[in-house]
Amino acid sequence: MANPNPPYFVHFSADPASSARIDHSQPAPGGLAHRAGHTSINFRGKGGLTWHTETGRPRADGLLPFWFRSVNVYFRLTDFVVQISSDYAAGSCAYNATLRHEVDEHIVNPTRVMYGFRDQMVNALNAIPPPTVMAPRWLRRDQAEVVEGEYIRRVGRVVQDFRTRVSAALRQAQAASDAAANYRLVYRQCPVEEWNRP
Repeated sequence: MANPNPPYFVHFSADPASSARIDHSQPAPGGLAHRAGHTSINFRGKGGLTWHTETGRPRADGLLPFWFRSVNVYFRLTDFVVQISSDYAAGSCAYNATLRHEVDEHIVNPTRVMYGFRDQMVNALNAIPPPTVMAPRWLRRDQAEVVEGEYIRRVGRVVQDFRTRVSAALRQAQAASDAAANYRLVYRQCPVEEWNRP
């Protein structure tokens, strides 16, 4: 696993699948195209960039040391809601098969997809070394805000690029998980009459 160089802190996290809220109240969750089940997740990455800068005492020529104390990036999958058709009794074969599919394909798999981008992001951020307390940038006091903005814009572009890439990968994974071939595997787990209940 790639390690972010200080002052970077990169945190990818996902709520546990067991935290998912189960909604068993609708006959056709997600619309008629998703009759058996539907899962929604929230990908939090926008606004997941925070930082803290500091300056030290000026030296004889009036220049002062400027550095980043921390640059933090957070990506998170959260707020899982699994909807299962109310046509299927809780605990029935169809209910359990749908629940397994929704959790495995729409919570566990997206989590795996998101985490697959972590090391790539760490490496991209490490390629933009900001000033640190051990290697500060010496500048005039009135330059600090400009220099801070320059670094954060560069880091922000990396974070936005990865947010876009992760979002696209999550959409692709969802489309693959919802392919007809995958649903056939789910439907084969139970007798036909389980799925055809009104």
